[in-house]
Amino acid sequence: MKEAAVLLLGLFLGGAGYIATNFWFLPLLRYIQLRHDITYSLIFFGNAINPENVCDMLKRRYEERIETNRRHAAEIAACYYRLPFWYRFYLRVVCENPITASKNLIGLSNCSNDSNAGVHIENIKRSLRISKTLDV
Repeated sequence: MKEAAVLLLGLFLGGAGYIATNFWFLPLLRYIQLRHDITYSLIFFGNAINPENVCDMLKRRYEERIETNRRHAAEIAACYYRLPFWYRFYLRVVCENPITASKNLIGLSNCSNDSNAGVHIENIKRSLRISKTLDV
């Protein structure tokens, strides 16, 4: 009888661990990684906003910025819906809004004006709670 109880407990804990890992922790890890990637791309493509009268390298980087921003916008919007309900509640409490960040990433990819880009970048930083000291 004792062996059967240990076996059942082991199966239950193994199943609970599998569910927690695949449905809670992997989406959380993906979301945190996307926030890191967005911060990285904001810094890396910081000088590729206005492609007029610049060298070929910056024009190429401008095109990469557009594609990267759109990809990140789609990924973070899709990732948000896979987050556990309790973490989405936590994001609301701390005023972090990945959907607004996704909209602003699309807006950033559509603009080629430095002043409009600055507004979108500030909205992205606010929506994802990226540090205020980050100068992009």
